[in-house]
Amino acid sequence: MAITFNHLNLLMSKDSGANYLLTEVMGLASGSRPNFPFKGLWLYQGDKALIHVIESDKQQTDIGHIAFEIDMKLETLTQKLNLGQIKYNVRQVPDSELVQVFVRTGNVVFELI
Repeated sequence: MAITFNHLNLLMSKDSGANYLLTEVMGLASGSRPNFPFKGLWLYQGDKALIHVIESDKQQTDIGHIAFEIDMKLETLTQKLNLGQIKYNVRQVPDSELVQVFVRTGNVVFELI
C-alpha cells in the first residue's frame, strides 16, 4: 500500500503567532478551500495545500490532525478498522468526491483519504 503525506491540520486563533510564522516567515500563501461549515483557511506552498487551519478562539496553537492519502478502497479500510475494533468517522468533503476517514488513537487524530 502506498502512503503519501497530504496535509497537517492546525487549530489556531486568527491572530496567532503561528499564522505570522507560516505566512510571513515561511512564505506559505492562503488559497482555495472547500466550503466547510467552519471558519479556516488553507495554506499553500506553490500549488500544494500543506496546512489546513481551523479558526479557534484559543490563543494557543494545537494540532488537529495529520492527513495521509492511501491507495485502499473505503470498504477494505473500514473492514480492517472494524476487525481491529478501531473507532472511526467517515465524512464527505463538500463539493468534492473525496472521502475522509478520521481515526483517533490517543491524542492523535489521523485523516485517511
